[in-house]
Amino acid sequence: MELILFTLITLVVIVAVLASRLNDNSFPFPFDSKKAIFTPAEKNFQNLVEQALGTKYRVLNRVKLSDVVTIRNGVSSRASQSAAKSAEAKYLDFVICERSTMKLLGAIDLVDTQGRGYKIKKDWFVSGSLAAASIPHLRIKVKANYTLEEIRTCIHTRLFGKSAANFAPQPKIKGRIIPAPMIRARNKSVGAVTSAAAKAQGEQKSPVLPQMSAGQLGAMPVTSLSH
Repeated sequence: MELILFTLITLVVIVAVLASRLNDNSFPFPFDSKKAIFTPAEKNFQNLVEQALGTKYRVLNRVKLSDVVTIRNGVSSRASQSAAKSAEAKYLDFVICERSTMKLLGAIDLVDTQGRGYKIKKDWFVSGSLAAASIPHLRIKVKANYTLEEIRTCIHTRLFGKSAANFAPQPKIKGRIIPAPMIRARNKSVGAVTSAAAKAQGEQKSPVLPQMSAGQLGAMPVTSLSH
């Protein structure tokens, strides 16, 4: 009887301990699934960047800073560990690479002044790390009315270092590009025309009608004056 009672008490204690661990905040896996990976602003901006760049480039999201930079040779062990730990905790919103080689071309961070993100203030560790590694870094304020031309020009000039003239939007009227005026080239064999030659050419092109008196003009049939 005592053995059965001892067994029951032991089972109750074990169940109580397991229940307390399940309700404890230190449970090793206190996770749940998020409804969406990106915010609406991040999703819309990614679509806009992909359309502006085309298929030649690849846009990566939420990339750790430690994935794009590495510790230089000759740095002390203490400094290396401190820098690596800080880089591991930072991430970049977007990273642009060449699609064929996956060569890193630059990084973009979104700045939402209406939100509560920490990127409203510039992170000097991120900016300094990217500058030291010679990685172009662009901070873009979230805006609802960006155009593809604005995004394309901004990325190519600020990240890729290309001339803005190559990506400036061409003037259009009702969606059609205005063509340059077509001017017929002058015949190089023709030199300067004198006033006498111009007068002679005019007489050849417009023959002079014989002068007629009023009586002769009145005698002409009416049908000959109508066309």
